[in-house]
Amino acid sequence: MKKIYIDPVFEATHNVLQQMIGTKTEKGSLMTRENGFIGQDVNISIGVTGNLSGFIYLSMKKDTALNVASKMCGMEVNELNEFVNSALGELANIITGNSATKLSNMGYQCDITPPSVVVGKEIQFSTEQKEFLALPLHTDIGKFEINLSLQEEKSA
Repeated sequence: MKKIYIDPVFEATHNVLQQMIGTKTEKGSLMTRENGFIGQDVNISIGVTGNLSGFIYLSMKKDTALNVASKMCGMEVNELNEFVNSALGELANIITGNSATKLSNMGYQCDITPPSVVVGKEIQFSTEQKEFLALPLHTDIGKFEINLSLQEEKSA
């Protein structure tokens, strides 16, 4: 997996979080994971299709998810429910859509699938690509993690 894929995704995440929630985002240390990753309390998955394909996952703890939803909705939310999941899915959709645009500007044609929100403890995620780039993000409303599993499709 190419490390150049993470920069447009980070940039999109940083911009969307700053514009929609009013928080700045700092990068942690980029890691490579083999054979998947274990998600946090709330995980949003969006597929990427085209000549670049795979998945982008946003993963966060419950408190961070509630803080994000509260900021997005302009009211305090105290529990994970369908409303919160919908808000988080929409946030991931916007981030990934902006990421796809940035990747397209780099010459990769790609589209995204609708988001899936998975809530639970220690859920194992893996894909056929087996390798993930993981980037922790630090904000004033909590920590996130971006996990990428993307590959270029071979031309026929």
